[in-house]
Amino acid sequence: MPCPVLVYLDPAGCHRSFSLSDRGVVTLGRRPEADVCLPWDAGISRLHAELVHRAGEWMIADDGLSQNGTFVNGVPVEGRRRLRDGDLITLGRTSLTFCDQSADADAGDGADVTMSLPEMSPAWTYSEQQQQILRELCFPLCADGEGVQPAPDAKIADVLSLDQHVIALELDAVAHSFGYAELALDERRLRTALTALRSGLVDSSD
Repeated sequence: MPCPVLVYLDPAGCHRSFSLSDRGVVTLGRRPEADVCLPWDAGISRLHAELVHRAGEWMIADDGLSQNGTFVNGVPVEGRRRLRDGDLITLGRTSLTFCDQSADADAGDGADVTMSLPEMSPAWTYSEQQQQILRELCFPLCADGEGVQPAPDAKIADVLSLDQHVIALELDAVAHSFGYAELALDERRLRTALTALRSGLVDSSD
């Protein structure tokens, strides 16, 4: 049975994976001693978070270790949170995908892990209108670190003076290019926003 892994991109754009087999605790941070060392991201603390294996389940733990917090699918981790196949773990501006192909059917309502690799580095070309929509979608995630949900379609339509149906169609097209077409709407919008940010398609400083 395949063991769980963490999948992420290094600064050169290369896919990296870290096997979680035969480990009880896995540390993440900028320290060279961390099991998963991510030294390139200044937003990550020297010892940022831990993955903990208990009773056959993996959990992410941030018990006040980090300065900027740890997020799973855009939601801040307070204490510990159980991980499921396809979960997106964000530390600073770096995201890692938790991949557990041995997960049982209760993870079937989440994203398939095969979506996690292409999402990190979109190769499609996006129109100016799509880029404007993405910037507005991501705005709540960039505003001084406040907000963990992207802007709703109605708000984007109001800001850009576009029909809400156009917003929905454009975002669905972008989500499809990232491999998120089969996700539920809220999850699709969140994954699309996070991917646009971490791939550089949307600059959080804008």
